[in-house]
Amino acid sequence: MAGISSKGIYGLAAMHVLSHSVHSRTMQVKEIAAMTQISHSYLEQLLSALRRAGLVQSIRGASGGYKLARPAHEIKVIEILEALEGSLCKIEGNVGASVILEYFWLDIQEKIQELFSLKLSELDQAYQPYHYEI
Repeated sequence: MAGISSKGIYGLAAMHVLSHSVHSRTMQVKEIAAMTQISHSYLEQLLSALRRAGLVQSIRGASGGYKLARPAHEIKVIEILEALEGSLCKIEGNVGASVILEYFWLDIQEKIQELFSLKLSELDQAYQPYHYEI
């Protein structure tokens, strides 16, 4: 089972900013970078991966930029993380040392899946005391 690197953390931060875009307007990379404190070039790499995964759309032109490909209430946190990090819930190696351990690892996988199944739009609701305006 892999951990979550800065790639996943920063990608989720960028998606969170995009989810607060007024009327789903496109946001330029420099805007997102300023709000998330992510370097412009690294953010472009992340947004490119998120675009390939179908989570954001890129719009060309003077008023172009990025926006969510689907409403925030349809995007799960795990989709974002797995688009950038790969599978979070796959246990590799021999887990069959005992039946008890096999059930333990299966339980862990289910709990991780459940924890990260939170929708992007639910982040603010789940952590309301820490809410801020973008």
